[in-house]
Amino acid sequence: MGPSINLPRSPSTARSSHTSMSSSRTTSSDGSSFATTFGPPGEVHPVLIAGAGPAGTLLAFCLAKLGICPLIVDSNHFIDHEWGRGDALLCRATEILRSLGIAERIISQGQRLYQRTFWDMTADPPTWKTISDYFEKELDSEELYTITIRQGLVEKTLTDATTSICGATVARPWAFVDAHIDETSPNSEPVVVTLKSQYGELREVRARYVVGCDGGRSMVRRSLEKYGVKFQGDAHDSVWCAMDVLGFKTDFPDVKKVPILSAKDGAILIIPREDIHGQNCFRFYCEMSATGATPSMENVVAKVHRVLQPYTITWDEVNWFTVYTVGQRIASAFDVHQRIFLAGDAAHLHSPKGALGMNTSLMDAHNLATKIALVHSGFAHPKILSTYALERRGVAVRLLEMDVELIELYAKQGGTSESPEHMQKLVAYIRKHLAFQAGTDITYAANDLVRNAVPKSRSAMLELVGGEGLIVGRRLLPAGVRRYSDGRPCNILDAAPYDGRFTVFICLGDLTSPGGVEQLNGLRDLVYRQGGILDNLGDRAEKVIRFAGVSTTSHLSIEFANLVQRVLDLPTISAVLPTKKRATLFDTTRLYNDDIPCLSPYVDHTAQTPSTAETDIISLKAAAGILLHPAHQKWDVDLVSGGIVVVRPDGHVGIMSSGLDGASWDVVEGYFKGFLVL
Repeated sequence: MGPSINLPRSPSTARSSHTSMSSSRTTSSDGSSFATTFGPPGEVHPVLIAGAGPAGTLLAFCLAKLGICPLIVDSNHFIDHEWGRGDALLCRATEILRSLGIAERIISQGQRLYQRTFWDMTADPPTWKTISDYFEKELDSEELYTITIRQGLVEKTLTDATTSICGATVARPWAFVDAHIDETSPNSEPVVVTLKSQYGELREVRARYVVGCDGGRSMVRRSLEKYGVKFQGDAHDSVWCAMDVLGFKTDFPDVKKVPILSAKDGAILIIPREDIHGQNCFRFYCEMSATGATPSMENVVAKVHRVLQPYTITWDEVNWFTVYTVGQRIASAFDVHQRIFLAGDAAHLHSPKGALGMNTSLMDAHNLATKIALVHSGFAHPKILSTYALERRGVAVRLLEMDVELIELYAKQGGTSESPEHMQKLVAYIRKHLAFQAGTDITYAANDLVRNAVPKSRSAMLELVGGEGLIVGRRLLPAGVRRYSDGRPCNILDAAPYDGRFTVFICLGDLTSPGGVEQLNGLRDLVYRQGGILDNLGDRAEKVIRFAGVSTTSHLSIEFANLVQRVLDLPTISAVLPTKKRATLFDTTRLYNDDIPCLSPYVDHTAQTPSTAETDIISLKAAAGILLHPAHQKWDVDLVSGGIVVVRPDGHVGIMSSGLDGASWDVVEGYFKGFLVL
């Protein structure tokens, strides 16, 4: 017997339980409370966010953490956001959420997936073709898994967190109608935005910046057509359906992974999801024939049963169902005058096959929030706002190209799925794009915030270690280190939490080696010299730049402990000599020992250990795939001369310099002078 098909409650019967997502300042339903919702007439909001999807809610949360209370509007009730839609968080998105301090609240609501399998359902009996980890260790991430979670939960978690920080909630349902920029003074006058209530009222609000996060049918994007912005691209002739079912039961053996089922009439993906209403939830992605008629839910149910034969499946109800025609489109510009921006699906549209819709939207918002906050706070020149489009549009172009290739692979699958060559092509495609899908190889080209992005030759140590080292414009690589102040093992990424500051990592090598202390003291004097960048920034310096030290010296070294107390222990020095507040670049809470050995993620440890003629223990261990100082070695920082790594607030490397001498610090100062207001 087939499953019982029950769709969720209609919005009209479910909205009352979600009123907490509406603006807390709205007191009536006839529009008369506009002033209490949006402020007095003439108020200029720092940022107006249109759309409370993944991009809008993360943008709001980031801005709130950076001291900016945004105005958020959405044309829908929350019930319209609650079910279905985006369903996965991948490696880089999880790293970002962790830097924001909100990852665990989201991860705990979802389900982690570690493997995927490929099945040939045309074989008799159906059989595995490939089994693989979802993400390979070579990606060098602490988050080598996929979190399946509906985007409604992500949005609500982010919105609740924003409200707890600054009181901002989502004004619902207020639809964006139009935006107007004063062409005579586009950089100084506020953007005038027209909003429409659910009762048809038209009202105006003003904002310094406006960000369209309102999805594939973005009204913000349409309003920018008058400024020449176009939505470019083509539709594909393939049709896909997505269906979430609850209370799923089957004797198919692979449902706890992500099975991709290859059938004669198209592919099916089965994705385990987070529980809903106390029941398990699974999503089916089904490729349907492009016959011109819109597939019905009954068509999809019949196909699922047909493809999974001889296995049996049942479920209690269908929680969500949708049909979509695949297309790839991108806005010709991601901003107008750096005052109105587009993010997420409002800026680029593609299929959900690579699970990158929500992930790319989150990363768009993360990138933009940082830059708006730096400019709004007066720390950076407005010119850095142009880097948003430079960086994120390139990512979107690459995403659309990847999506086209994937859709064509699936489209060619029908009728030829028994071909081993086709399966090999699909597996090869996944390997080719895995790092981009994970977000770990996204690299921004040179701009005001990415300097000296020139590939360098691999050092002898990096040749042994494997990998690529740090790449300017790419994310900071993780590494296990030990925080000196309490000896706690942690990830070096924890030294650069998201708070709007650039993190300057001083890689010291062995501080106890001859000349180590003198080298650090010399660098300190350069940093704090009169006329230097920190001197020019004055009291603002601590709000935009922080320093962290990383030493390869053992955390158990008595000699190191004595040096720290004498040279680096800021509280002790300040207590004795209050005028020496700038006696060190960092205190012991920002000092890390790079002495936790690990296996290199870039080496196949199942292979025979290679031989080497090197005699020093570090090289011997590196040749065997063992890193004694993973931060220095993975970052490709010389263990003797050290180096400086500047990490942007969004976790991407802004610049690197070798050594700790005057020339090295001049490179760093030149970087900051290029965009900071001094």
